[in-house]
Amino acid sequence: MVLALVLMAIGLLHFIWAFSPWPMKDAMTFTKTIGGSDDGRMPSAPSTVLVGLALIGGAVLTLMVNESIPAIGPEWLRLVGMYGLTAVLLARGLGGYFMNSGAAGEFQRLNSVLYSPLCVALAALGGIVAVSASRR
Repeated sequence: MVLALVLMAIGLLHFIWAFSPWPMKDAMTFTKTIGGSDDGRMPSAPSTVLVGLALIGGAVLTLMVNESIPAIGPEWLRLVGMYGLTAVLLARGLGGYFMNSGAAGEFQRLNSVLYSPLCVALAALGGIVAVSASRR
């Protein structure tokens, strides 16, 4: 449930970010802190919404695999999706440290202490859900 809730919350944040730099005061602060660049250009709304949809989809998938909500599609496909979600989160978590090179200082600090460790922790939770579901 924790994995699904966190993915849902981050997905909803992406929907907000498609139209606003909230909770940052302006686009420049947002891009330095969240995006890692110092150009002040917000990511495109369509790409931000797509990331939000992917995160919310990951939350729904987690709930289906965990049997918290009715599942759709074949079980094997849900398991493949869960392992895929876990791999993507782990890749972002571990690969995120390489994103620090050349990024704005604000992003480097948050990426090192929050973004990348959070992705690794979410990947661990995803792995637990995937392995647990595989053993049923």
